Amino acid sequence: MAENGDLVEHGDLAYAKRKINLARLEESEISPVIQSLTLQEGQDDICLLQLNAEILSNISEGQVLTIRGDANDSAVICTKSSTYELKDAETSNSLLLLPDMFWPETCENGEMKVVPQTVNGIFHNYYELRSFKPSFKKLRSLLELKPYQGKEYEDPEDLNDKFTFEMLLDTIQASEEELKTELMQSQACLINGYVRVLEFDYKFSVFSSILDVIESRSIPLNKILKEPIIESLKDLEPKEILEECFSWFSEKTGEVDENGHEVFALKEDSICKLYAEVLLRSSGKFNLHDFLESWQRSVPEGMKCDLKQLRGLALTDLTGRPEVIFHFPSQNLPENIKERFELLFKVKKKWEFEEIVPYLEDRTYPGNDVKALLIKYTRESTKDGKKMYNSKW
Repeated sequence: MAENGDLVEHGDLAYAKRKINLARLEESEISPVIQSLTLQEGQDDICLLQLNAEILSNISEGQVLTIRGDANDSAVICTKSSTYELKDAETSNSLLLLPDMFWPETCENGEMKVVPQTVNGIFHNYYELRSFKPSFKKLRSLLELKPYQGKEYEDPEDLNDKFTFEMLLDTIQASEEELKTELMQSQACLINGYVRVLEFDYKFSVFSSILDVIESRSIPLNKILKEPIIESLKDLEPKEILEECFSWFSEKTGEVDENGHEVFALKEDSICKLYAEVLLRSSGKFNLHDFLESWQRSVPEGMKCDLKQLRGLALTDLTGRPEVIFHFPSQNLPENIKERFELLFKVKKKWEFEEIVPYLEDRTYPGNDVKALLIKYTRESTKDGKKMYNSKW
């Protein structure tokens, strides 16, 4: 005697075959697995997310995905190393969510059968992921609320406007590795468990102290041992700040001394840029000729200044008399790309390619490089054989 389940299945199979015949199809043209669908109600809390290969691999390896954003932000989703914008997408097809599937290859001898399936949801929308370039303007604003100015200005009991790395990670729309990279590039320090930036004059003072020790001991600028320098100053400044500051303006040479200690050299470009910023920050427009002379005199002996070192920090105006240079850091520009171009063309009506690139690089991402931005927002012309870019509007 046939079981009730068999009767149901056989009845469903006969019904399916009748439909196949009505459609004037051959049974041999049909998959041997016929899914009999039943919609389950009350699944409105399910959303579909289309994963790319990288994120699928990350999930398979047990990594965590984190959605970040304040109430007024558009949501982003972060892996440990990348950030993606979540975008709502529509499809004209119906997407059915099934907890399980019965595949044709599981049918013995290709025997046709009907498999009951529960549909957990029918969707015409899903979330897709788009590459997202994190904005760190908010990060800079938070860190600049209370820059570190020296231990004499610190109150250990005052924790207002101080942020741990975990607090910043919860607030900034970026992955953990992207945030770490930005903090390193921003020359941030970890002081008593809090991420801090140094007030500019204080940072320059700390580096000047390091340089004074090097020069007072007549140490060649490419034969420096770190530990003796740090030890000589640790009673004046916190050791972690001295070590960080030393790392910003020096690099390993790959050599070691007779005791096995690593040998460091001062980084010419970073130090020249620092001294240029000291001259430019409060000077407005500076006569270019006078600036170049003052700048070269200010840097350590043996270092050579070059305007290329000021990429993204300062602009020159060679059209007037005298020629001038002025402080114009890229990090102060608007995040919105249209607003940024409007400001750039208020500052200069025409830009050379190499001149404008540093002010656009942080708004690029794969598939949308600087050239793509220029095509979209500027008009190209040629002057004296050089390509120039001016506003399209």
